Amino acid sequence: MKKTFLISDFPESSHNIYCFPAVMILLVFFIIFIIPVFAYSSDVLSQHFFHPYISVEEEYNDNIDLTPDNEKEDYITTIRPGLKYSNSDEKSGIDLDYNMGLVFYGKNNNLNYISHNASLNAKYLTKEHVNFYLKDSFIRSEDPQEREYFTSAADNKYYLSTTTQRDVYWRNVVSPTVEYQFGPLSRIGVNYRNNIYRINSSTPDNSQEDYINPYFSWMIDQNNDIYLEYGYTIGNFESSSDFTGHRANARYTNHFGLKSSVFGEYTFSTRDFDPPSIDYDIHEPSVGITYAFSPVFNASAQVGYFIKEPKTGSSTNGISYKAGITNRDIKTSYVLSVEGGYNEDFFTSENLGFSRYHRLTGSITHFIGIRTSLGLSGNIEQAKYDNENRKDRIWGIGCTLSQRLLKWLILSVDISHKIRNSDISSNDYTENRAIFKITAAY
Repeated sequence: MKKTFLISDFPESSHNIYCFPAVMILLVFFIIFIIPVFAYSSDVLSQHFFHPYISVEEEYNDNIDLTPDNEKEDYITTIRPGLKYSNSDEKSGIDLDYNMGLVFYGKNNNLNYISHNASLNAKYLTKEHVNFYLKDSFIRSEDPQEREYFTSAADNKYYLSTTTQRDVYWRNVVSPTVEYQFGPLSRIGVNYRNNIYRINSSTPDNSQEDYINPYFSWMIDQNNDIYLEYGYTIGNFESSSDFTGHRANARYTNHFGLKSSVFGEYTFSTRDFDPPSIDYDIHEPSVGITYAFSPVFNASAQVGYFIKEPKTGSSTNGISYKAGITNRDIKTSYVLSVEGGYNEDFFTSENLGFSRYHRLTGSITHFIGIRTSLGLSGNIEQAKYDNENRKDRIWGIGCTLSQRLLKWLILSVDISHKIRNSDISSNDYTENRAIFKITAAY
């Protein structure tokens, strides 16, 4: 028998869609930025592009709660209307993407809810060399794994923290920047970030991050430049210890060729927690190199050494490293990165704190002809946490096949396999997921 879905099929908590922060940010942005943008150019009207779209997804998931045993499987249907808007040029513009998802569970219909995803990138560069930028990311979801904000699917990077139930959470990150540019690569400015996380859970750890970041970049001559920055963090948590943090970074770069550069930097960080958590400092000197093989193909590598010094107890130290290769070719694009050293997991579902980690991530997309693309992604991670005396080993692999049937119609299939093995067996899980999606876009 065919079922008709109604709004009443969703739990009452889903009726409150938590859009207010993102909507207010967008309204404020349009008031502050749109009027100057229109004043800047008389033909800006011709550069406005609205692109509505809608997708229907059918997902099979064999472990929706990411539990080590007694796994629950389900078929999940999502109807996702959305809108993209873009009018960017060299001096100003907005890139906006928003979609809403009506999510229906086949077996566990008490989990039905409404999701939201929104991203905003905007800039306005004045003739007086005062530049304004604004980034915003809003998500409402119940996916146990959350992607790091301001990253793309190609980056394939997720928070280490996961939830073990389908608890609905939302996160809004807004980051405005204002700077004065006094040379091609010389500028002084300040960036602010407000990061709010809320989760509807029986054991919530809601959090808010306020971060202010003044910076200074000076191109001494054609071959040499320096970069200085300072960051101040206020972290407030519902269950974990609140903290204030300081971060100072100094970098010197030598451009010894048109395509290459070497740099050396030093970073000092400190965390001052409310009891019972223990304060600590981190020292990290490092050196690195970048090389651009072509305008679309570049690579970088960096290696350093970190020392974590707690106010009480023994210190932790080790090698830190980071390397990446990026290729944005029209036919084949790929991103590969390897990194390790230390990580700090705050403002997430678990707030796991300081960890020593190693991570390898990668993704590749290849176009087979004009209308068909094949994508592969994978990750391998290991994290050892100081606070929980726990070590996790995580790996996953995914494959996506996409076919553009018509100019406005796309079919895709996405299959993924993820595993986490932990010293604490209750944190183990294995998940297999398959998603079939059809998207109509204007």
